[in-house]
Amino acid sequence: MSQYTQQDKTLALTGIYQAAQLVYQLASSGEADEKALKASIDSLFINNPTNTLNVFGDDVDNLQTGVETLLAQMNGNVSVQERNIEVTRYALSLMILAKKLRQGGDGLQKISNVLETAESQREHFGDMHENVIATIARAYSENVSIMTPRIMVNGHHQHLNNQRIANKIRALLLAGIRSALLWYQVGGSRWGLIWSRKKYLQNAKVLHRPQASPNNDKVTSLFNDEQDPSDKS
Repeated sequence: MSQYTQQDKTLALTGIYQAAQLVYQLASSGEADEKALKASIDSLFINNPTNTLNVFGDDVDNLQTGVETLLAQMNGNVSVQERNIEVTRYALSLMILAKKLRQGGDGLQKISNVLETAESQREHFGDMHENVIATIARAYSENVSIMTPRIMVNGHHQHLNNQRIANKIRALLLAGIRSALLWYQVGGSRWGLIWSRKKYLQNAKVLHRPQASPNNDKVTSLFNDEQDPSDKS
């Protein structure tokens, strides 16, 4: 069995929280951090990563939205009333859905087949073209929306009824499931999340870059002794 570190688990968990936070941003304002959005979408096409951070572009700066969201949601000094319940609900639902996909059926293979089409579109149209996002959204709609718990996204109707925004939301939910699959793969669990909350917070603080810049050190060196994670999503 492959051995992974707490840092691996934290990186994967921040991927889940990043997707959840971006879904919330899009649903409530129609906009989301473009760098974080691209990193989350790109993660769907990293099938043979060399380490956990490789899934997110080998740069912790790509995960700052997720890091900051995780710190805000799990910090014991923040009152329950101040936490974003919607983001927490999205994150937990993504974990549940990912676990169900892992447990059987051909859902992951069907998703993979659609993502192959999206990957071909990326080569022709560009990574974030609306056609690519629409195809990723279709992979979610056809294979995940039919599962329970069905994620009900709350927000402003004008944004939720905008097809382009709705497609981005569905694509991000699929990216969140991809991060949840990675999280389980590197040893994450919902019980472990409860018992190891302080460890997650400590590692998230290490990953935090309040003023991200090109000169900041990456955390790739933390993975020198780790084996390659793989993902079948």
